[in-house]
Amino acid sequence: MRRRLLFLFGILLVALVAFAFLNWNDAALPGEALPPPFDEWAAPDVPMNAAVYVAPQRPSAVTIRGADGREATGRVVRFEGVAVDPVREYAGRVEFVDAAEASVAALALEAGIWRRAEGRTLLFGKPDNAWAETVHVAWTGEDRLPWAERDPAARHGWLLLPDAPLSPLLALGFIRNREDVLDRTLAELGLGVGGLGTGLRFARVDLVSFGLYGEFGEAPSVINADVLRGMGAGIIVVAESSYPAFIVGLLWGRIVSAAGLEAVALGGEEAHYRSLDDEWHLMAKRYGRTLYFFVEASRGEVEKLALSVVQSQRARRGG
Repeated sequence: MRRRLLFLFGILLVALVAFAFLNWNDAALPGEALPPPFDEWAAPDVPMNAAVYVAPQRPSAVTIRGADGREATGRVVRFEGVAVDPVREYAGRVEFVDAAEASVAALALEAGIWRRAEGRTLLFGKPDNAWAETVHVAWTGEDRLPWAERDPAARHGWLLLPDAPLSPLLALGFIRNREDVLDRTLAELGLGVGGLGTGLRFARVDLVSFGLYGEFGEAPSVINADVLRGMGAGIIVVAESSYPAFIVGLLWGRIVSAAGLEAVALGGEEAHYRSLDDEWHLMAKRYGRTLYFFVEASRGEVEKLALSVVQSQRARRGG
């Protein structure tokens, strides 16, 4: 009897290992390249837990209040931000159309923010510490690495974004899922989903990539929920677990339950959905080890955003 039980246990163990091996790479399929100008973005060679690159299709107007109280209009061409903590320790690099606009913007920054205008580029951030100096040196010297080398997981996540979104891609970024950094950042944007970061860490998700879709008419001085709703922004967050797909499948129910999501049909497939205080609408979709979260201002729009990923995945799989 004991030999028979050991034999059956061995067969079961081999089957489980084989099943795990066969399902390990079950995940969403990436695209081949990032769209311009995001394909040219390279990483400053500095320690960071988050980064974002904003590239509007045309220079975006921004209202600048000078030290004398007078207002002027600047035109933002590009924005790049990196952070150890997106709320407490960060640095930004803004490229204006001309140097005069960068100088006026430098004078308009609030107290406690370090700033350095260099030609038509303005560098700023807080606090003014050793890390800030490292960022300044890296940006000034263009000390950069390809994202495929600096943070391949972040770049892989960007390649998982849809091929044909309904709105233009405005920004790319990533946030490491460490401590409560992800949850606090989402809460600052008015997109708080209690415990989402903890649930993703439980599924061994260490980093999330995101794409922001929409277009600025006037560039805001701060990004928050009101601004995102006003511009009709759509957000796609994508993450990949280091667990094999069958384990992620077992955990997925706990993740969507913790986030308060309910199962719904989406283009003939299953997704999960909830309303966030009637201000935002959240949808989630899983492809093996790959987890997608979509945020929009209405249920109809969030479904369209999620369907853009479903259609991209079907096309990439030849379906």
